[in-house]
Amino acid sequence: MRSKSTVFERPAFRLIIEEVNEIDRAGGILMYVASLYLQVRGSSRLHLVRRSRVPGSAADLVRDARLGRIDIGNLIDAPAA
Repeated sequence: MRSKSTVFERPAFRLIIEEVNEIDRAGGILMYVASLYLQVRGSSRLHLVRRSRVPGSAADLVRDARLGRIDIGNLIDAPAA
């Protein structure tokens, strides 16, 4: 099982994109999960923002985070459910 994490540091929060996959001996994908977490500064709590099981979707999440396409402002101010 392979795991890869990408972290984006912002002044008020941190975005963590985590990709986990497992491949069998023939090269087939057994499991794939890409998750986007939000961590507000001063807190150790991680909030799951988005999760995908589509292979390769972590690259899309990284690209969107780099280009500022992920609207985090409303997620920080949203009340906990």
